[in-house]
Amino acid sequence: MSHNRLFRPRAAAVAMASLLVLGGTAPALAASGGGAPHAAWHHREPLPASYSIPGDKTYPEGIARQQGTPFFYVGSTSDGTIYRGDVHQSATQVFLPGGRDGRVSVAGMKTDRAGRLIVAGGASGKVFVYDTRTRALLHVFDTGRTDTFLNDVALAPNGDAYISDSIHPTLWHITAAELKSNQVQQPLHVGTDLSHSPMVYDDGFNGNGLVVTGDGRYVLLADYNDYAFYRVDLRTHQVVPIDLGGAKGVSGDGLLLRGDTLTAVTELDHPEGQISVLKLSHDYTRAELVRTVHGHGMHSPSTAAVDGCDLLIVNFQFQIADPKLPFNVVRVHV
Repeated sequence: MSHNRLFRPRAAAVAMASLLVLGGTAPALAASGGGAPHAAWHHREPLPASYSIPGDKTYPEGIARQQGTPFFYVGSTSDGTIYRGDVHQSATQVFLPGGRDGRVSVAGMKTDRAGRLIVAGGASGKVFVYDTRTRALLHVFDTGRTDTFLNDVALAPNGDAYISDSIHPTLWHITAAELKSNQVQQPLHVGTDLSHSPMVYDDGFNGNGLVVTGDGRYVLLADYNDYAFYRVDLRTHQVVPIDLGGAKGVSGDGLLLRGDTLTAVTELDHPEGQISVLKLSHDYTRAELVRTVHGHGMHSPSTAAVDGCDLLIVNFQFQIADPKLPFNVVRVHV
């Protein structure tokens, strides 16, 4: 059976969920999100190897690590609840209740240098932005479409945000000026139209994990359906496939980028999780698979955030009728 057919139920089920309304030392990788100024803090060893998330139907998908603070944020695809964790404590707490502001399901998220939490709203077609200090709703960016699934968020060096869409062939764009404005309700604008590009959208989940390169020139975008990666030029809007050098089975539900090292996290074909570490060429058009990592407490994971030398991996457990509880985030040192 083709993987397109396999993942058609995933798209439908997650979209439906959106319409109906994350002790011990870590088992060995290292970018996202700036942080607002907070009181100085430091890691105290040992850090928990796992962080529990409340609820038996939470199905957490996205995660944001707020740099300069001990906090990380995780969201529920089933009801839109956003949880906040402290890296020193093994349990997370509700930060924003589900359903508020029309936020009935959430996927990817990032925090920026101003302390804003930027949240992709899945099939709602909306992006929600909150102040992490006051929990106030700052913005709702709306595509105005129903044939979308806003999946993940990436931040550019200039403060712009880019959002992947798994259903509609578009890379969405929020400018730094829009994020700074006082206007709450705003349209979500197209950054790059992918409909006539080499990246072909099929049934199922397409655009997924994404990152912005350090020079702010490109978005690297994963096509989850097709085990493929693309370089999107933010100036010319040219879309170029990234040559994986024959590597098979590399997929990107979540992506992280540090220098020329791209890290992709997925549960596709790997219920025990797979972390793929790839070395990129200087122009980001080629990638060499350096190594893959499985296990380490991963259980059908979705994505990750960087915490020092570790990764915080979200165990999504999507479409698992009897999930392993509690839902959690695991610390992996690669």
